[in-house]
Amino acid sequence: MSNYSIYIVEYSHVLEYPIGGVLYGAHNEGHLVLPYCYGVLEGEGHLVVVDTGFDSSAYGRVLADTFGVSDWKPPAEVLGRLGFDPDGVDTAIITHNHFDHAGGVDFFPNAHVIMQAREVTHYQWVQGLADRLQWLSTACDPDLMLSLAQRGKDGKLTLVDGDAEILPGVHLTAAFETHTIGSQYVTIDNAHDGRWLMAGDNVYVYENLLGEQADGRFTPVGLAFGSMEKCMLCMDEMYRAVEEVTRIVPFHESRLWDTFPTATFDDGLHAAELSLAPGARSRLPASAKAA
Repeated sequence: MSNYSIYIVEYSHVLEYPIGGVLYGAHNEGHLVLPYCYGVLEGEGHLVVVDTGFDSSAYGRVLADTFGVSDWKPPAEVLGRLGFDPDGVDTAIITHNHFDHAGGVDFFPNAHVIMQAREVTHYQWVQGLADRLQWLSTACDPDLMLSLAQRGKDGKLTLVDGDAEILPGVHLTAAFETHTIGSQYVTIDNAHDGRWLMAGDNVYVYENLLGEQADGRFTPVGLAFGSMEKCMLCMDEMYRAVEEVTRIVPFHESRLWDTFPTATFDDGLHAAELSLAPGARSRLPASAKAA
């Protein structure tokens, strides 16, 4: 097994997001703060990001305005708060092709990009459909395909087909036909503190796993381009793979900041330390609160 330090960094957020967007069927139940985050793994000679955020200076800005995203910060600033440099990232895992997860690939010029082949080919197929069907490309930045083509030309792109171990202790599990057609989630098996799962958007918030009424009945995410049944079964697969729900990490869950040691910055964004590898120093500011 391996050992990684694990961080979650918030790079933007939506201050009033409809609850029905994260919990299926929760119509007219108000709003919540929806953080936009990605994961960082440091260890075994690697610096890895799980998802990349988006580029606010390009078409990502159009999509961000559509969804009410504010207070965006680039990776150089967000990762710099923890002493990381985007140029030092050697691996970028993309959980799925939505702009807030995949639209920032170009910020990591030296990273080998890894995502499911099905996510790429299905999007390209959708782009060839009639305009009346383009809801299927909702929240996708078409410029990503150009970035991936260049990354492939540079020998820094791997499109996997299904489950794979891509680094020591880091596994990809396909979640096909769930939130998106080619979604995947990431498992990190640490020798020092066990298993962690980065869920992609098959889990938005803890209520998806605990039930809206805290009754333990799963409530699927509010948006799925595949099957809600498969979303439910994927959540069950993740749930059974860990010892506790907080080992499943949703990138849109604001209670991460109350669950793990967290730094809150002047712009209202956060960074949380989920796991610290043996011998590694914390990268959170000294003022960061403990969970």
